[in-house]
Amino acid sequence: MLQTPSTQSICALLEQQARLRPQAPAVSELRDGELHTMTWANYRQCVIDAASAFLDLGLQARETVAILAGNRVEHLVADLATAHCGAVSVTLYPTLSAEQLAHVASDAEPRIIVVDGPASLARVAEIPWVVQNRPVLVALDVDGEPTQGELHWQELTAGHRAQQDATLRSRQAAIRADDPVTYVYTSGTTGPSKGVVLTHGNMRWMAGAVVRAGLADCEYRAISYLPLAHIAERLWSVYLLLQTGGHVLCCPAPDRLAEYLRVFRPSFFMAVPRVWEKLRLGAERLLASPTFSSREDELTRGRDTLRCEWAQRYDDAPVPAALRMQAALAREGALRDVRAALGLERALMTASAAAPIADDVLSFFASLGIEIIQGYGLTETGGVAVCDRLGTASRGSVGLPLPGAEIRIAGDGEILVRSPGNAPGYRNRPDADAELFATGGWLRTGDIGRIDEAGRLHITDRKKDIIITAAGKNIAPTAIEFRVAGRSFVDQVLAFGDARPYVVALLTATPENLLEFARSQHISGADPHELVHHPAVLARAQCVVDEANSHLSRPEQIKRFRLLATTWTVESGELTPTFKLRRSVIHHRHADDLAALYQQP
Repeated sequence: MLQTPSTQSICALLEQQARLRPQAPAVSELRDGELHTMTWANYRQCVIDAASAFLDLGLQARETVAILAGNRVEHLVADLATAHCGAVSVTLYPTLSAEQLAHVASDAEPRIIVVDGPASLARVAEIPWVVQNRPVLVALDVDGEPTQGELHWQELTAGHRAQQDATLRSRQAAIRADDPVTYVYTSGTTGPSKGVVLTHGNMRWMAGAVVRAGLADCEYRAISYLPLAHIAERLWSVYLLLQTGGHVLCCPAPDRLAEYLRVFRPSFFMAVPRVWEKLRLGAERLLASPTFSSREDELTRGRDTLRCEWAQRYDDAPVPAALRMQAALAREGALRDVRAALGLERALMTASAAAPIADDVLSFFASLGIEIIQGYGLTETGGVAVCDRLGTASRGSVGLPLPGAEIRIAGDGEILVRSPGNAPGYRNRPDADAELFATGGWLRTGDIGRIDEAGRLHITDRKKDIIITAAGKNIAPTAIEFRVAGRSFVDQVLAFGDARPYVVALLTATPENLLEFARSQHISGADPHELVHHPAVLARAQCVVDEANSHLSRPEQIKRFRLLATTWTVESGELTPTFKLRRSVIHHRHADDLAALYQQP
C-alpha cells in the first residue's frame, strides 16, 4: 500500500480538497474574456504530473526550484509540484536587476528554473551561476523550437508518470512540519537580500490562523495579482486557497486588476496601499460618471452617513443606534450599486497590509460601505502576525495577534513576536539568524511600537531604516544611497519613499567638485545655490542617478531627485557623531523639497 502525504505538509491539504470537492473550481484564468477554470481534481492531477516530471529531471528532496513567471496557473502548479517532491520553491521578482538575480540564484542554488517565456529565459541564461552550474531550464512559453537547450513545460508535464507514484508518496510521507517549503528573499537594511526559510508548519499554521480569526472564514474567492515572491500574495494565492478549498483567479498584470475585480467579484480582497490609492481614483471617476451623477444626492447622503459612523467607531467612540441603522440602510441603496460597479459588492473581507495606509483612503472607502482592515507582519513572521478583526479597526492600530500568536514590547520599544508562523531563520545566514531572535523564541521585528489597553498593537517607528513603499515593497535605502554618493560632484544622498508610490532622493553637492565641473563645462558663476539649478549640472546628476538605477530593481530606482547646494554636517545636526544620516531631521528640514518631488507632473 502506498504511503499517504504527511499530515504536517501542505501536500495533504491539496489531496484533501481534491477528495472532498473534486468538481469544485480551484484556479482560473481569463482568456479572450472567458473564464477557464480547473477543478480541484484537475488541479491536483496537474501538480502530480509536474512533480513526476521534476522527479524525472532528478530533483532531490530539499533541493530548490526557482520560478521567474507571472501570476498564472502554471506558476501555482510548479510551486506545489516542488513541495510534493519534498523540495523547496523560490519565486523571483520580475523586477530584480541582473545583479540581484545573480545573487539569489547563487544563494538558492536551484536545480530547476521555470521561466515564463523567451525574455525571462534570456535573462536567466546569462546569470554566471547558471552558466557555471547548468540547472535545468523549463519555459512555460516558447517561440518556435527551443534554442537554448531549455525544456518546454507542456511537453515536460504531459501525462501522468505512474512509475513515479511510489517515489512521490514516499517523499510526501517523509515531510515534517519543520521542513522548508519555500524561500522568500527579502531586503535587509544593508547588503544583499536574505532568503527567509518558511516551513510547511509555518504556512499550515498561518493559513489556519487567518481562517480562525474570521478573515477567510467564508466561501473563499480571491484574485492572485501581486508578485508571488511577496509573502502576502503567496499566503492568499497558495496556502489560504489550500486551507479553504476556495477559488483563485490568476491576474497576469496588476494594471488589469480593475477588470478582474468586475469579472470575478471576490469575497476576499487584500491590497497594498498603492493599489487602494489607484482603486480610489477609479471609484472617483465612477462616481462622477453619468451612471451615478443623476443619483448624486442619494449618494452624498449615504456617504456622509457611512463616513460619520465609521469615524466614530475608528475613534473608539459610542455609535448611537439611530446612526447604526442609518448606516445599514445606506449600504443597501445606491452605494451597493457603486460597489457592484467596482466588483467589490461580494467582498466580505477587504484588507490593507505591507505598509501604512492613509486615513483619508480608509475614510473614502468606508463612505462606500467598504471597510478596510489592516494587518502587520514580516516575511520572517510568515506574513500576518497581527490584524484587525472585522468591525474592530481603530485609529493608529493594526489590531490583535492572530490566534496562537503573541506580541510584546522589549525594553527599547522594539516589537517582538512569538508564534508558530515565525520562520526558523535565513538560508545560509547563521549570523543573521542569531540577530533575528531574542531569548525565549521571540522574533525581533525591528519596529518600535506600543500595546494599548485593549491589547491592540500600534506601530510608532522603525528601528531599522527600511523603506516600505505604498506598493508594499521593502527597500533598504542604504543600498540605493551608496551607489550615488561620492560620484562626480554628488556628496551625500538620502533616499525617501516610505508609504509613497516611488522612491525619490535628496542629493547634496560638494562645493569644490561642483565648481570644478562648472568650469569644465564653461558655466559662468561661482554660487553653488545657482549652479545646482543649471541644466548641465542637473543633466550630469541625472547621469549619476541613471547609472545607479541600472543596478537596482524597478521599485528601488530613484524616480526624481532634488540637488542641494548645502551639505549635511554633524554641526548642523543632520549627521550623527559617527557621520550617519539623521533621517528624521533631514525629512523635517526638507519636507517641502520632498513633497515637491511627488507633486511634479
